[in-house]
Amino acid sequence: MVTEDSGMTRSEQIWTKEVDRPRSELSADTSEQEIRERLVQQLITAFGDLAKSGLFGAAAGDASVRIPGTDRILVTPHMPILEQPRPGALLEVALDGRVLGKRGHPTLDAQIHLAIYKQRPEAAAIVHVHAPFATVLGICELPVPPVTFDAIPFMDIPRVPVCGLAGSQRAEEVAARLTDGAPAALLLHQGIVTVGMDLRQAVRRAVELEETARILVICQLLNQIPVTVPGEVVEILKHGGYDCL
Repeated sequence: MVTEDSGMTRSEQIWTKEVDRPRSELSADTSEQEIRERLVQQLITAFGDLAKSGLFGAAAGDASVRIPGTDRILVTPHMPILEQPRPGALLEVALDGRVLGKRGHPTLDAQIHLAIYKQRPEAAAIVHVHAPFATVLGICELPVPPVTFDAIPFMDIPRVPVCGLAGSQRAEEVAARLTDGAPAALLLHQGIVTVGMDLRQAVRRAVELEETARILVICQLLNQIPVTVPGEVVEILKHGGYDCL
């Protein structure tokens, strides 16, 4: 729905709320409660956008956002079926893993979110989804050539094998693979995780990685070698920071 006063859809209005700016740039009268409420709405919107993009597969996945100026995050809860999370169901979790303020259970993969936030202080949002095509990309060990401009940030995407790791040990392994500022990682047999400076960026990286994987899988099915972006253009875009979504 487009609102008359702004010409934007409600989803666009939620994404462009003041909370997208760094805490230091927020107006002095913006309270932590107001920021939290806006982040809640953005998480719900993100979940809907990811569902519409077909990134969930049979499992829903999870998304989180750092509460600015704190050591806490908001994260989607464990849900046995794919459904839109209710505002009251979102969990506030400290970086040491404590669930604050209410009873509830985060997903097992919430440990991955916490480990990444501790490793990447600049990270403000994380998305983890069992994206079907990206999962194929990982388990079939397909390379990621620069078939589109959107593929360029993922050319050297780290891949995290299962290797019997579970719980906090696996979470730390995922975080370690992302310490060099990588925008995403392929979790073999478990989809993808993307990191963003805000929730919008984390969602868009997930969508673009899945679209890149879809193109590559189709090329494999057609038994075709895709034409790639010229190397000099790739270098220009890399050094120009193409992934500035």
